[in-house]
Amino acid sequence: MEKLTISEIETSLLTLEGWSVNNGELCNSYKLKSFMEVMSFANLVADKAEQIKHHPKIIIDYNNIDFQLVTHDIGGLSKLDIQLANFIHETFNELFI
Repeated sequence: MEKLTISEIETSLLTLEGWSVNNGELCNSYKLKSFMEVMSFANLVADKAEQIKHHPKIIIDYNNIDFQLVTHDIGGLSKLDIQLANFIHETFNELFI
């Protein structure tokens, strides 16, 4: 697994509304209607993360959920981070908007 270049990260961010890089991690926050919606969303992301064997940091605070993605093995962002961010972004838009 290779680190993405700055150019690759910037290009990926063009299609990932709300996502940004903070302290080397790909980050986004979502606000949902209820705690139960947040938990459903978190479980969908957890299932996908398990499938691709790439696990994000997930922070839940009632109806808010924060994701922080990084590939620890390479000390930076990889295609797996972009793949998971795309899944999170698309799932939120399909199910919770």
